[in-house]
Amino acid sequence: MDNDMLQDVLRKARTELGLKQNEVAEMVGVTQQTYLKWENGKSEPKISQAGKLASALKVSEKELCQGEFHKQKMDTLEFIRKVETLLQHVPQSEFLIGIQEYIHDEEGFIDFLRNASDYPFELFNIEKIDNARYMLEMVESGAFKFEDPRTKEMFIEQQQKIIAEKSK
Repeated sequence: MDNDMLQDVLRKARTELGLKQNEVAEMVGVTQQTYLKWENGKSEPKISQAGKLASALKVSEKELCQGEFHKQKMDTLEFIRKVETLLQHVPQSEFLIGIQEYIHDEEGFIDFLRNASDYPFELFNIEKIDNARYMLEMVESGAFKFEDPRTKEMFIEQQQKIIAEKSK
């Protein structure tokens, strides 16, 4: 973390929320002196404190670590309403690219959707196995050609490994 940039993010986020230093310190579970050192660039928060600090200041952990302040998080309901409206006017592929580009926890997002859905998540493994088998068939039929026999061998091993792992 760059202390100068971190202190800018901390100060700006705190003041935009109208919080005092002691209030942020209390929310994070540290002394006011500790928080003051962070905001003055004399020390940095521990990794274990970054999540609480980000949550208290409504910034991402990435913003803290990179010392770059991005747009403030929106109110949840306002965000949902705007996205819902834009979904009607944005191609689905662009929407999905945006999700992948801007979400910070892709696996968490997929898990959230899996839990909210009745889609049988196990089918992803079947699709991956079918794809690996298809790729092997393409190699065996000669549709895929390799310049180097070692590369071909490594590709075949990789596809076989996928089939073995996902079949369990």
